Amino acid sequence: EIRYSTENKGPRKVYLTGEAWFDVASDPKRPFIISTNYYDINVKGTKFNVKAYENDREVITTLEDGEIILTSSGYVRFEEDIILKPGEQAVLNKENQELSLRSVNTRWFTSWKENKLIFMNMNLKDLVVLIERKYGVDIVVKDPDILSYHCDGTFKNETIIEVLEIIKKTLPIRYEIVGQQIEITSK
Repeated sequence: EIRYSTENKGPRKVYLTGEAWFDVASDPKRPFIISTNYYDINVKGTKFNVKAYENDREVITTLEDGEIILTSSGYVRFEEDIILKPGEQAVLNKENQELSLRSVNTRWFTSWKENKLIFMNMNLKDLVVLIERKYGVDIVVKDPDILSYHCDGTFKNETIIEVLEIIKKTLPIRYEIVGQQIEITSK
């Protein structure tokens, strides 16, 4: 969900819940600010991804190009503003409100905008969430023990069935479509 004002005066402010990729032109007279429920992002003309889903354990901001500054808002208080440089990612743990910075390959976190799924050593629990969001499906995992299985992959333009078939060949699982849900069990 993205909300914004249609006024052309003052800062350009966007309110985000969910995930979005931004390519923002610099305009010193009209700053661009993204407000999440956790922190604000002041944009200096840049390309970056923000992942701020309500149900996720983390809020993740990944900078591809330019510069962004993370500032405190109502939920989180930083001792000082956090400046991200290209190739850096800020990860906020919602539970303990700790923010960490790390260097990353940004395409792993922004490839979804090109209709790609890239995941490295991802557990099935997180992969199920990724697939549900991408394809708009409900997945039920019947055997909780398999949620800790890990896999790597890159998908581009595959259907949900093609993705499930590939995962089935990689991990010892099976799937079945039951009504409007996909059920996953161990083999």
